[in-house]
Order: sequence, then C-alpha cells, then structure tokens
Amino acid sequence: MKIISLNIYGYGKITETELNTNQKFVQIFGENEAGKSTMQSFIHSILFGFPTRKEQEPRREPRMHNLYGGKLTVQFPDEPGPVEIERIKGKVQGDVKIYFHDGTVRSEDWLVKKLNFIDKKTYRSIFSFDVLGLQDIHKNMTEDKLQEYLLRAGALGSHEYDEMLSAIDAELKSIYKKNGINPKVNQELEEIADVNEKIKNLEQHEERYKTLINEQSKTEESLNAKKNALHQLETIRKQKMKEVMYHSDIKVWKSLEDKLNIEPVMFPEQGVERYEGLKNQSQQIQRDIGLRAEKLKSLKNEISLIDLPDKEHLACLERIQKREPDIKQKKLEVTRLNTAVETLGDDIHNLQKDIGWQQEHDDVDDSNIVKESVQTLLSKLDEAVLEEQYLIREIDHLKSDIRQLDQDIEHLEDSQIGEERLRIKKELMDREYELKEKEKMFKLIEKDYEREKRERNKVKRGQSVLIIGISVIALLIGIYYLFSSNWLMGGVFAAIGIVTLLLLMLTNQKEDESLKTDYQKEVRELEDIIDTIRRNNDVDFDINDARDLKMDLKTQNTKRISSNVKLEEMKEALSVKEALNDSLNTDLLNVKKNLRVNPDIENKYIVDAIHTIREIKQKRNQINRHKLEIDNIQKELREFKTEVKNDISSMDIQYDESSIFYDIKSTVSKMYKDQSHYTRLDDQIKLLENEINVLEERNSVSAQEVRKLLEYVDAEDEEEYYYYARKHEEYHDNVAKFKELTTKLDEEHFDYDSRNELSRFLLADLKEEEENISTQIEEFNSKIQHEQKALAEINSEIAGLESDGKLSELNHMFEMRKNQIQGLSREYMSLNYIRILIETHIKAIKDERLPIVIEEARSIFESVTRGRYINVIYDEDGIKVRHSNGQLFHPLELSQSTKEMLYISLRLSLIKALKGYYQLPLIIDDAFVHFDRERKKIIMDYLRNEVTDQVLYFTCNLDSSIPSQQTIKLKEKVK
Repeated sequence: MKIISLNIYGYGKITETELNTNQKFVQIFGENEAGKSTMQSFIHSILFGFPTRKEQEPRREPRMHNLYGGKLTVQFPDEPGPVEIERIKGKVQGDVKIYFHDGTVRSEDWLVKKLNFIDKKTYRSIFSFDVLGLQDIHKNMTEDKLQEYLLRAGALGSHEYDEMLSAIDAELKSIYKKNGINPKVNQELEEIADVNEKIKNLEQHEERYKTLINEQSKTEESLNAKKNALHQLETIRKQKMKEVMYHSDIKVWKSLEDKLNIEPVMFPEQGVERYEGLKNQSQQIQRDIGLRAEKLKSLKNEISLIDLPDKEHLACLERIQKREPDIKQKKLEVTRLNTAVETLGDDIHNLQKDIGWQQEHDDVDDSNIVKESVQTLLSKLDEAVLEEQYLIREIDHLKSDIRQLDQDIEHLEDSQIGEERLRIKKELMDREYELKEKEKMFKLIEKDYEREKRERNKVKRGQSVLIIGISVIALLIGIYYLFSSNWLMGGVFAAIGIVTLLLLMLTNQKEDESLKTDYQKEVRELEDIIDTIRRNNDVDFDINDARDLKMDLKTQNTKRISSNVKLEEMKEALSVKEALNDSLNTDLLNVKKNLRVNPDIENKYIVDAIHTIREIKQKRNQINRHKLEIDNIQKELREFKTEVKNDISSMDIQYDESSIFYDIKSTVSKMYKDQSHYTRLDDQIKLLENEINVLEERNSVSAQEVRKLLEYVDAEDEEEYYYYARKHEEYHDNVAKFKELTTKLDEEHFDYDSRNELSRFLLADLKEEEENISTQIEEFNSKIQHEQKALAEINSEIAGLESDGKLSELNHMFEMRKNQIQGLSREYMSLNYIRILIETHIKAIKDERLPIVIEEARSIFESVTRGRYINVIYDEDGIKVRHSNGQLFHPLELSQSTKEMLYISLRLSLIKALKGYYQLPLIIDDAFVHFDRERKKIIMDYLRNEVTDQVLYFTCNLDSSIPSQQTIKLKEKVK
C-alpha cells in the first residue's frame, strides 16, 4: 500500500492542509512543533480510528475549526485505481467511507479486511519506529534482556506477548504458590483446615442429632409420596369434572355421527342460485330483444332519407382545397418580392451617394485584379510610410548617439595616462614581483637551511661525544700502560687520545653563513630601488585601468566613425523612400479616376469603394431576378383561376376570388358530414342486428342450462327441485356442526374411542365416580396433615439441638471455602493453560519465522555495515554476529552504533517476512538523529534503494542529499 496524498480537514493544530506523498521515499522536514507528530497520528487515526479514552492518547480535536478528520488517498497493489479513505467525526472512532475510482463506496469493514485485521498498536510496533526504540537497546540491559529485545524485533515485532505472559505469571502467583503464604488458595486452604478441625470436634457430641436427621429424612420421603398420590387423584378428579362438563356435547356428536352415516343427497353446487339466475336472465333477454327491434326499425327509416355525395365532385373539391396553402403562399411571395425590389432600390441609391456616383456605371472595372492592385499599392504605401518614419526616428537617435560619443571621447582623452608613466609603472610592478619571489625564496631557503643546520649540529654533538669518549678511553689506557712501564703501548694510546682531541677541535669550527647574508643583501637592494622609483615618479594608479581607458578611447573613436557612415546611408535611404511615396500616391489617384469615385476620399477607403460598387451591381442583379420571379408567379395564379372556374361550373358554386376557398371548404365539410352520418347509421343497424342474434342465442343457452339442473336432481318441476335443495342444505349443516364438535372435543383431548365410550354412560354415573374420587382425596389430606405434624415435632427438636448454630455455621463455612477453592483452582488451571498456549505460539512463530528473518537480516546487516559483519547467527544461546575476520560477538560486545544497526536490520527483515500478509508504509520519526554522517548516509541509501515499501521519514534535520521532489518542507510552525 502506498499513501499518494494527505488531505487534513482538521486535526490538532493542522487545518485545511493537503500534501502530495506520491513517492516511494518521502522526507517530511519541519522544525519542532511544525506538526510532524500530528501528521503521524493523523495517518494512524485515518487507518485505524480516532483515539479512545482507554488508549491514553490525545484525540487532537481542533479547537479553532469545525471539521475533525480528513482523507488519505492510497494505492493498493490489487486495486486498479486509487482509493480514498475518509474518516470524520461521528462515533467514538469516527465515521469511515471508502471511495473507489469508479464511484462505488464501501464501509469500514472492507478497510479492516483489506489491512488484514491489523490494529493500531501492532502497526506501530512493526512498521513505525523512532529514536526511543533505538535508545532502549542501551538502557543497562543484561544479556538475556538484550537477547529478548532483539528476538522480539525479529520474530514478534511487539511487546504484547511478553506483557501477556508477565500478567499471567503475576496472576498465577497471586492465586497459588507452593509453600506460599499470601496467595489466595494458600490462605483458603489454611482456613478450611481450621474449619474442618472444629467440625470434627463438634460432631462427637451430636449422636442424637444424627438420629433425628434420619427420622426427618424418612418422614419427608413418606410425606412426599403421599403428596404425589394426592396430586394424581387431583388430576383424575379434574378429568372426571371435564367429562361431566362435555357429556352433553359428546351425546350430540354421537347422534350427528349416526345421522351422517346415510348416503347424502346429490345436488349441484350453488344449484338454487344458478337456477334463479338463469330464470331472471331469460326474462331480461326477452325484454332486451323487444327494445332492440324497435330501435332497428327507427334507424332504417332514418337512413332511407340521406343522399350520398358524388365521389368525383368530392375528389375535385378536395384537390382544389389542398392547393389553398400554395396559392396563398404565392400571393404572399409576390408581395414580399415587390417590397424587396423597393428596398434594394433604396439601398442602391444610398450606396451611390457613399462613393459620389450620380448614376450607375456598369462599365466600371471592379474585378479582383483591380482590387488586388489597389491593395498592393496601399500595402507598399503603408510600408514606405512606416520605413520613412522609422528612418527619421533612427536618424534622430543616431545624431543623439554621435553627440554622446563626442562627449565620451573628450572625457576619455582628458583621463589618459602617458606612455612614460606606464613604462615606469610596469617596471615598478616587475621589481615588486621580483622582490616578493625573492622574499618567498629566501624564506624557503632559510627554513631548509635552519633544518639542515639543526641536523648537522645534532650529528656533530654525537660525533663530539664519541670522539671525547674514545680520547678519554685512549688516554686512560695510555696512562695505565705508562704506570705499568709499558712505554710503547702507553705512548701509542696517549697519542691516539691527543689526536682525537685535536680532530674534535678542528671539526667544531663555526659554519660559513655567507649565502644567507647574500640573499638578505639582494632583498635590501631591491627594496631600495622600489622606494626610489616611488619617490621620483607618480605611479599611484592601476595599470589595468589605464590600459582599459586606452581601449575605451579607441573603441569610442571607432564607434564615432561607424555612426557617421551609418547616418549618411540613412539620409540617402530617406530621400529614396520619399520619392517612392509620391509615385504610389499618383498611382492611387489614377485608380480613383478609373473607378469614377470622389477623388477626395482617403486612399484607405478605395478598397471599400470597390466593394460598394460590387454591392451595387449585386443588388441590381437581385432586383432583376425578383421581377422575373414576380412575372412567373402571377402567370401561375392566372392559370389556377381559369382551372377552378371550369371545375366548379357544374357544382352550383359561384367563383369569388376572396371567398372561393371558404365556399369549397363548406361544401366539402357538408359532403363529409352526410357521408359520415350515413356510415354511422349503417354501423348501428348492423350492430343491433348482431346484438339481437346474440341475445337469442344466449336465451337458448339459458333454457338448456335450466333443463340440465332439473335433470341433475331428477326433478319434474320447480317445486320438486326446491325440495331437494332443502334436503341438501340440511345435510351440510349437520356436517358443519359435526366438524365443529369434533374440533372442540379434540382440543379437550377426547379421542374417538373415549367419545364413543362416554356416549354410552349416563351423566349420573359420571357424577358418582367424581364423588368417590373426592372422598379419597380428603382421606389423603388427613394423613398428610398427621405426618406434617410429626415432622414439625422432629424439626423442633433438631432446632433445639442447633440452637447455638455453631455446627451449621461451620458446615456452611466449610462448603463456602470449598467452593471458593474450587473456583480459584479452575481459574488457576485456565490461566496456566493460556500461558502454555502463548508460549507454544511464540515458539512456533520463532521456529517458523526466525530462520527467514535471520537470513534476510544477515544480508541487510552486511549491507549497512559495509561488509564489516558478514553473518547473523541464531541458535539455542540466542543471536550472535560474525565479524569479517571470523570472530563471533554477542550483541553486548558490540558498539552502540552496531547494536542499533543490528536492531534496524532485524526490524526491516521482519517487515520483509510479513510482506505476504501486510504491505504497509513505514513511518520513521527521526530515528537516526544520533547517527554520524557516514552511518546516516548508509541507512538512508538502503531505505531509498532497497526497501520496496513506501517510507515516510519525519525529521527536523534536513538531508540535502535527498531530491527536492521527495522532500516536503513544513516551513512555518502550525499555529
């Protein structure tokens, strides 16, 4: 998943802010309190919900803004387009909507499933880390704690399992501890042992109490048995009372059953209603037939009085009527064309006045050739005028430039420096350069000379010591031989000693320093020469400035000559342009004469005059076309008039040009009305004839149906038919009543056999049985009261023995303590089982995930340490690292920076191992603030180039090596 952009409506101090993070690596830089931590919390809140009270984290609701929340635009690997996740204030964790690029909307359940059900705490512990996580490595950790911390970073990713195990261990120790005193179970066991001992002491004096308890138990069993028998008798009595109550219904049910055992009367379904309906229908049909016959006679008389119109006359009138719109349109067209001719004539008169014509000149040439030649002349004239104006402006500018050049040349001539002063200045600069070089050389030679002198003196001191030592030894040996009377050897050694001393004196002479003196003398001579030149000459100027002044003077003179030449050329070009303007104006005047327009109009309106001449000719041609159309239309109207007169001469219609179409329309309407009336009457006659036939058929069908109903019950007449109807109705009433009683008795649980049996009994016999059962119930009640009295006496005696209450109180206390111990034991076993499950799960995670994580961490650790450490090893003793020289190191033996690199490698390898489950962006909050420049560059290069997930790096120290397109700068603090 990659976060493309953040849109913060209102969160903490940040309001209405949008950031583009569509990069694989994004550096978000800002000073303290610029909003970096708020943005991290915003990302967590949008993905996992706003903080709740139990999370002990600020909700960061804005104080000066109405909206709370915002939107993340993210790209999932398996989605075709970007997805917008919006969370705003609503329920405790906010209301969430997920918008897709195709317009569909999903709920928070889709987001939770898409993130593979990871929660905020787990996301922070795996994909988000800061400088505090690295500092935890150096907090005086023992070997075991450091191993546990690194394993958690590589295998588990969070503290949750450790916290759960610690909480379970603490709870187990608070419940039970072997040889413990304070745990709950230990205390309960001690107390229940004391209670049990007290119970044993009291039970020795309670033999009578046990006997009474046995009698109490027996009496209660006997009493319960009698109560059960009494309950059964009560049930039997209730059943007898119900039998007495429903005995009359059972008798009626039995009599109906006997009546219904005969064969039922066959009668058609709804036979009476059908018979009466057919009878009424037949009478109504007879009345309808009579009414329709009278109506048919009247319609035939009316249709005989109507005359149908001639179809040829009707077609002729319709043809004339259809031409009405065309004739009217042609008359309107004649009127419109006459108006257009008048308007065009007025337009021609106005156009002639615009160009100065008194009459039309059809022979004037207004062709495109003339128009193009005029346009060409005007274009040349405009170009010539512009060039003339340009030359005048340039001549004025050039004269101004020449005046300025004259002033500059005069100023430069006054500022020039003579050749002699330049030569002396150059000689002085050469002497000064030579002096600097010699001083520099003298310092180098003096430095080397002093160093060599020190070395020579050191060698001389060594030689002197050696020679003095040899001479002293030789003199001592010579003196020894002289005292031993060995004069030869004594003299030889004495001579050696004296010669070495003389040699020492000769080698210790003072060194010659004439070279140093000569250099100093040359330097002083140069300094004197330089001082003499400065005193005798004015050399207080910059030679480069002097040379620049000479070059400037030469340049300005060259510009002056060039400007004079250019000015003469421009004047000559101006005279040529003025002659061209005169020629073009003459040509345009000739064009005006040929067009016979007013010669005083401006040249720029000549083309408009040509267009006006063309428009006059076009309007004249249009007038001629309109007149021709008017003649044609009037001819067609005359022909139509003649044709209509001939057609209506035989139809008794007078021709009137103003009302002819109205008269024809009225005549056609009357013809159509008569024809329609005749057709309508004819249709009504046919309809009535069809209806009479249908009614007669229906009357015949009804008579057949009546005969079938009588034949169905084998009745001769209507009276016999109604007799069978009453018999059929009586039978079905008995059936309905029988079913009703059967349902009622079934509901009271009287089956068929019990109903038959009860129907054979008399009501008096049933009442007698009920009285016998009541007598037995009274006897059982008497026995129960007697036994209850005996039980009360036994309970009274037991209560007297238990008056002090100690034994019952101790028994009650013993049971309570026992139940508490059992409950604590179950709780202890449950917690222990959960602890075993968690430890087994942690071991399974380590066994399955750690080899993959350790292998990936090895390559990462080798890369970020630049090959100094080549392997990360995990075995029974924990994690170790191998140096490039082959040595193994425990994490405690590593330096602070290397331990931090190892921790980062394990975290990154865990993220890679979980890539199949989670593909989420990494959030790093200034985790490398204590790294030196080289180590920070290594880890930043790895995060940018090797990590495949998106990395959001929040920092207050801007890394300039990261490109600007991957950097977001929060320039101002959020207010």
